[in-house]
Amino acid sequence: MKKLLVLFVFCAYVFSGYAQSRLSGIEKPQAGSLISFNYQATGGPLENHDTLSCTVYLYEDYLWRMDDVTLIRVEKNQWKGTYQLSDNCALFALSFLAGEMWNRIIDNNDENGGYVFTTLDTQGKMLPGGYLGWGTFRKPSCFHIGNYFQKFDIQDEAVEMWTTKEMEHYAANLPKFVDIYMNMVALRMGEKNKKAVDFLFQKINKEFAVTEFIYATFENIYRFKLQDREKADSIKAIVLKQYPNGFTARAQMFHQIEAMPLGEERLTQTEGFFKKYPYEDCVNDRFSKQQAYMYYNLTRVYASTLFDGKRYDRLMAALPSMNFVTLSEVFRWNIFRAYKLRLAKNDSIYPVAKALMEQLVLKRNDLSNNTEELRYTPKEAQVLLDIQFYERLGIYLQLLKDLNRTEEALTWLTYYRDDQLSYADATVNQTRYDILVTAGKNEQALDVLKKSVKYNTITTEMMAALRKEVKPVSEAEFKTYLDNLKGVALKKALYEEVKSHMTDVEIPSFELLDMNGNIIKSDSFKDKIVVIDFWANWCAPCKRAFEGMKIAVDAYANDSDVVFYFVNTMDFGIKGKPAVEKYLNNNGYSHFKVLFDTLKEGTKSYNKTFSIFSQKFNSSGIPRKVILKNGRMLYTAEGYSGSPSQLADEISYAVELIRKR
Repeated sequence: MKKLLVLFVFCAYVFSGYAQSRLSGIEKPQAGSLISFNYQATGGPLENHDTLSCTVYLYEDYLWRMDDVTLIRVEKNQWKGTYQLSDNCALFALSFLAGEMWNRIIDNNDENGGYVFTTLDTQGKMLPGGYLGWGTFRKPSCFHIGNYFQKFDIQDEAVEMWTTKEMEHYAANLPKFVDIYMNMVALRMGEKNKKAVDFLFQKINKEFAVTEFIYATFENIYRFKLQDREKADSIKAIVLKQYPNGFTARAQMFHQIEAMPLGEERLTQTEGFFKKYPYEDCVNDRFSKQQAYMYYNLTRVYASTLFDGKRYDRLMAALPSMNFVTLSEVFRWNIFRAYKLRLAKNDSIYPVAKALMEQLVLKRNDLSNNTEELRYTPKEAQVLLDIQFYERLGIYLQLLKDLNRTEEALTWLTYYRDDQLSYADATVNQTRYDILVTAGKNEQALDVLKKSVKYNTITTEMMAALRKEVKPVSEAEFKTYLDNLKGVALKKALYEEVKSHMTDVEIPSFELLDMNGNIIKSDSFKDKIVVIDFWANWCAPCKRAFEGMKIAVDAYANDSDVVFYFVNTMDFGIKGKPAVEKYLNNNGYSHFKVLFDTLKEGTKSYNKTFSIFSQKFNSSGIPRKVILKNGRMLYTAEGYSGSPSQLADEISYAVELIRKR
């Protein structure tokens, strides 16, 4: 067959992987085979972790994807894994991880070029994509394939070498990787080299059956890199004529609709878009799956327009065509807002909420949050979908409870499992408990109380109900009972999380005002352990966290060495006292010791003291907890998990760690 001009000449040998210090067992892996390997964590960043996971990055037929690999612990710091490679897998890379998705420690052997391997076919030859993947994956500064490498980056010349090697062996596949090839050309010859682009465009047109993807690649180069609008428009005109239902036409219609004002015409055009370009066609096409966001964006506006206009039947008719992520957003933006802000009557939004929940159940495993980028493994994507599912279900249960639809609510309770995700929200756990009590399901209600303690997401009201059921003879006995219910792994994880927030920073002296306008100086704290909760009356998460802080305050009520102050900041200063007093008195927090921040010089903000602290942790977010002793900040944490009992435990762990110093 005809060959495209080879730009670079070289001589090289291909290796299937680097010598690995912590990974062993993979030698000349063959595509389609079951690989087996050993991972030794000793001496690496994952040493002494009790639980590890493994992710594999796969390059198959010039497409990247991620998958989960099961690890089995052989002994301390030694793990064994297996994975079945596909027949067209040209390259794979392993990544070992510890911790939760949002707070991970990773071992990619970054310092030595990664745990990366190319595969061979049955004849001992590199597969299509092997050379290309080997060059581009290890060049994150240019190709941005996932977030595998943080520091490692091969030289430009190496990328050129491997890309050219791919062309020498598999030039016929250029239509699948022309975008990568042109990136390599830009890397070698500069992005503004119009002569090279013109030459290659003509050459490819001559030697290949030109596809929409090839046209689109060059249109983007001419439009955005070379800024040759005339040339780009001429290519686009050809594409629209030859591919009237292709991804270029889809993008054009999408942008036209997005520019339209709200109204019936936009609704009609959006429905026409969904009909002409079915979502499934988009995500199942290798060249257009990156356009999945278009359906999400259009649907958000479409659904809210119909919902706000109370055209519920038309909205519900469109729900079956939506994926999980879109359905979840429609629920959040419309049902959640309407319910929480009382924008509509509960009985009027109920039919839409029910229809949405029924569709969410059907689409719960569609992994629609993982169609566009190399971001998650299937297991990770499913966890994120489950989190959204339980968040939406929690709101729906509260709606059903308010509508006294107890029997229906009971059917939805069956979707909850005995795991941390199912019990993540204390407020929802309270709702589940209330529904079961109303239905006379006392044994199941007690189980929810116990499981809420187990996962450390229990409200004060639920705690009181559990105390009534247990009937402890003393506070110490009840504390022991609760401690035995809590999962060992969760307690350990929370303890380690608190330890990670321990610090030791000197804090300058500061002054605050008490409820009577008296000056309170930090120098007066002396050797006491002082817990400070920075909050504002406008901050909803701050006030939600008070329930957990109340548990902590009450737990240390008889301990003269521990003092709690609730510092109102970034609000109205002491001028806001009436509103603060009203909120505290109406919600059972009248015993909180409240102090007011003062006006910062040269500003209109009442955050003089808080600004001293915020400079130390480079954040002005609240709620913010800090613990002081003898003029030093020894603990700090921002935000609120949503669990009163967990917050109380966090404060308790931190106080006791400080006490042991």
